[in-house]
Amino acid sequence: MKEFTIVGGGIAGASIAYHLAKKGQHVTVYDRFDQGQATFASAGIICPWTSQRRNKKWYRLVQEGARYYPAFIKDLEQTTNQPTGYKQNGAICLFKDDRIQQLAYERISAKQEASPEMGSVTKMAKKDVKALHPYLTDYYPAVFVEGGGQIDGESLLTSLKKGVLAHGGNWLVEDVDPRECQGTVIYTAGAWAGEFHDQPTIRHQRAELLHFQLDEDADAMGTPVVMGLGPMYIVGTGAGNSFAIGTTHEKTEEFSVAPSAENKAYLHHEAERYFPDVNIDDHKVSVGLRPFTRDSLPFIGYNDDNIFVVNGLGSTGLTAGPVIGREVAAFLSGEETTLNLADYGYYE
Repeated sequence: MKEFTIVGGGIAGASIAYHLAKKGQHVTVYDRFDQGQATFASAGIICPWTSQRRNKKWYRLVQEGARYYPAFIKDLEQTTNQPTGYKQNGAICLFKDDRIQQLAYERISAKQEASPEMGSVTKMAKKDVKALHPYLTDYYPAVFVEGGGQIDGESLLTSLKKGVLAHGGNWLVEDVDPRECQGTVIYTAGAWAGEFHDQPTIRHQRAELLHFQLDEDADAMGTPVVMGLGPMYIVGTGAGNSFAIGTTHEKTEEFSVAPSAENKAYLHHEAERYFPDVNIDDHKVSVGLRPFTRDSLPFIGYNDDNIFVVNGLGSTGLTAGPVIGREVAAFLSGEETTLNLADYGYYE
């Protein structure tokens, strides 16, 4: 049995801890529960196949993350007897016009052979969009990806913590200096990583997500994820008519998590764009601080102080986090990995 100390209890740290504890390793997590932790302010969309990013290392990571999700969730929920909020109702991807829809259909469909877990890919006429998501606008043509899903970040973290404890690990809600920890230290401090180390370089963005309700008897939990125009997306967030729309992207060096009135107004306007025929009642704004590294490619590897760092998951943390946990736990236990982690252990 090896001893591991994990500093940071977001999706990366929690997943690594869970997978290590499952292997019978001695694991202690220190999590000071900072406000603005990215996992709590994320829509949790699991649909990497629609991305247009060309970074192959990044795509291999999120592709494997989506492939791993169903088995991971089944194992975690059986272990903890706790729901994670995972659902796989598909994803509706909206496009400006028929020409762009066709190009997108061809691009997404081309990934099916290497990713059969994405399910069927179909073009949707405007009337088909309305039939699948009754309160959503029918102004745009769409592509439907059957395997698209979502996870509730807060529920997932709660389950992972419970799973760590169930497998004999420790979870302490307190601060700690990673340089003073015992055993192999895994530093997963997200946006706050610069407090102790300057390599790899971590920058962060404020991302805001507007939670709202419709004045209709909608079934939010039964609706697919909606990938809107540009970076906009919509997800159901609970039983009944509760949804969330996001997100804003604001580069910052500050750590404020106070919602912005300007961004709230912007997101409300976007919600009206996608739900034009119903009244929208704003509920709250979630603010998360998303960490990024070079080329928005997560860093996974040792730093100069021989501390194992995982950071920079950015906007795809909930897609990549669980499989990173699996891979890092295997690597640090001397086992073979599916991914080549050397692809992610870079410096500027």
